[in-house]
Amino acid sequence: MIRPRVSVIIPVYNTGKYLEKALMSLKEQTLSNIEVIAIDDGSTDNSAEILQEWTSKLDMIVLTKKNAGQASARNDGLDIAAGDYIYFLDSDDWIDPDTLESCVTECDKNNLDFVFFDAVSFNADGQIPESKDKWFDYHRGALYPHAQPGPVVMSDMLSRKLYRCSVCMSLFRRTFLMKNALRFKDGIIHEDELFSALAYFNADRVKGLPREFYHRRIHDDSTMTRVFSKKNVEGYLTVAKDVRREGRRPECLTVRRNLISNYMLSLMHNGGKLDFWTKCRIAFAILHKYPYSFKLRPFISFLFKKGRP
Repeated sequence: MIRPRVSVIIPVYNTGKYLEKALMSLKEQTLSNIEVIAIDDGSTDNSAEILQEWTSKLDMIVLTKKNAGQASARNDGLDIAAGDYIYFLDSDDWIDPDTLESCVTECDKNNLDFVFFDAVSFNADGQIPESKDKWFDYHRGALYPHAQPGPVVMSDMLSRKLYRCSVCMSLFRRTFLMKNALRFKDGIIHEDELFSALAYFNADRVKGLPREFYHRRIHDDSTMTRVFSKKNVEGYLTVAKDVRREGRRPECLTVRRNLISNYMLSLMHNGGKLDFWTKCRIAFAILHKYPYSFKLRPFISFLFKKGRP
């Protein structure tokens, strides 16, 4: 049996109105020998029916499970993936036809642990959002045309405020993920933050492609747009703890501090309206665990912004 060149892992949860666009973008790939692993994570809409219809159109394995979250679904896909490379696609987004072929060619040619690429965001009407929010800007590939160690690339991205954690904008070598036991942290949101950080920490050869291969849908129920809650706090604090523990190599020390500082800044920026005790927990983490992340103005604003009782 010929090993697939790429295993595409796509978690699915109630995205029936978008799912066919995502699957069609995989069917139209110019790269042959792709396996698709779709994990129906307890959907209650018509997602399961759509997946079954598409098993005759794609080389696709469909796994069905009780809802356990995106991290668990992706890990289930990793458990059975057989491809030389791994690609994670969100089921409400899509990719250009030459995405996988271009990325595999680049990884083979340069012996990369992973390659990343650009993305373009669009809203429910299919238009590019007018928002100037920097977090919807995914253009960075042109700045990294040569293979470099992951910590070097990540450090430069952080200094330019260009680092983005979405795993959907990278193609990973499967043996690299296996060697470093890279999996998604179950039971939290912001799981991409941890996975991507550890990938950069451990990668010897990484580069970017200046192509907008990925088309990212911005809608009200995404992690980035929904109301900031205690789940976000738990996710960021868990990720910070694991990043501090895992980023102990000398070349990772500075970049892990900068990364954790970003997490704490996000908590201060978004957590001002949380309840008093949750704000106390955040303040304790900043002052006692990560004092290098302390910044006076955002800290004062965070503490004294009126929160929920």
